[in-house]
Amino acid sequence: MGDLRGYIEPIGISLGIGLLIGLEREWAHKDVGLRTFALAALAGCLAWLIHPVAAFLVLAAAIALVSILNIRSMLVDRSLEMTTSVALLVTLLLGIVVAKGYFLAAAATAVLVTMLLAWKAELVRFTVGLSLEELRSIVLFGVLTLVIYPLLPEGLPPTVDPMGLINLRAAWLVVVILSAIGLVNYALLRLYGARGIHFTGILGGLVNSTATVSELARRCRGQEEKALDLALEGMLLANIAMMARNGLILGIFAPAALLHGWLAVGLMAGLTGLMVLRILRRSSSSAAPAIRLAFPFSLRHSLLFGTFYLVIRAVVVLADRFLGPGGFMVATFLGGLVSSASTAAAAATLAAQGQISTEAAGLGVVLASMASLLFHVPMARLGGLQGPWLRRLGWVSILTVLVGILGLAIEGWR
Repeated sequence: MGDLRGYIEPIGISLGIGLLIGLEREWAHKDVGLRTFALAALAGCLAWLIHPVAAFLVLAAAIALVSILNIRSMLVDRSLEMTTSVALLVTLLLGIVVAKGYFLAAAATAVLVTMLLAWKAELVRFTVGLSLEELRSIVLFGVLTLVIYPLLPEGLPPTVDPMGLINLRAAWLVVVILSAIGLVNYALLRLYGARGIHFTGILGGLVNSTATVSELARRCRGQEEKALDLALEGMLLANIAMMARNGLILGIFAPAALLHGWLAVGLMAGLTGLMVLRILRRSSSSAAPAIRLAFPFSLRHSLLFGTFYLVIRAVVVLADRFLGPGGFMVATFLGGLVSSASTAAAAATLAAQGQISTEAAGLGVVLASMASLLFHVPMARLGGLQGPWLRRLGWVSILTVLVGILGLAIEGWR
């Protein structure tokens, strides 16, 4: 029975993978659809279970079959089904991967393949809309990530940096991860941002919350009350997105620190969300103003962000070492005024390296988020938001910070 279960499990997973990918191809009205993809995944799995040589023979036969199908399609209607052909071969290979026992890797890859196939229109639209400068920035991101990062040293010699304040490799890793988050959300904003204030506020806030607040204020300056209500809604959503992004940064580098400060962040996000719901009752997001943020990756931007990170990291370490907890709190709050993302990354990486406690890292990220919330008010004023909408943003920001302080006090008391 044990041996039988060992065969049934990979066969079942392979069948599920083939059906998942084939479902999308069937929906797209391709000649090669649900049944063919399911059979291809099963063929790869069964062939490997029989013998690796059988798997290679099945793969060779699949390549020959795909070639014949494309030749026939070329002769009949002058077209090639390259995407479907490659997807079919990938599905067969995933069946082999499942047979080798890598269930999670195969399932995750199947989901990614299905996403690439299903999002064809969106990917094409985003790619066509790229400027030459943005395309070069993406290529530069790849070069700096794959080529420069492995060459950077972990730290400087003790004679140059006796306190170990500078870690170039850690700084660049932070730049790479945050730039990748920014690139993904920038792509989503380009694709969906114009559809409503929710995408504009949330996705824009994940890329750069301060820029989103300023741009929304500028776009809605001098417009009717409904547009100003929408702008305020977007700013509050950007605040929620900023807190979520900082929490994601903390979770990536120091997951244990998420246990500290969660109550404060939850209360702040909950209060902001309630204010968004109040605005939603009086307005519709159908007329949301479209915004266009700057491309989130450039060499200048990366070097500037890396410099911010190194400076804030050094300040936080020195403040914690020589001024104690009070100095650390002041340093992270002031760092949040400059860049809450880089401050969150600095606190998280220091906790990961054991230089500060996870509790201090969680507290630092909360304080940086509070500082960013308050800084958004003058930025909205500079963008052109005035009158009752500016006052409402100010009061909501102050109340949100007070609620966050209450959450920190409750956690400390517990």
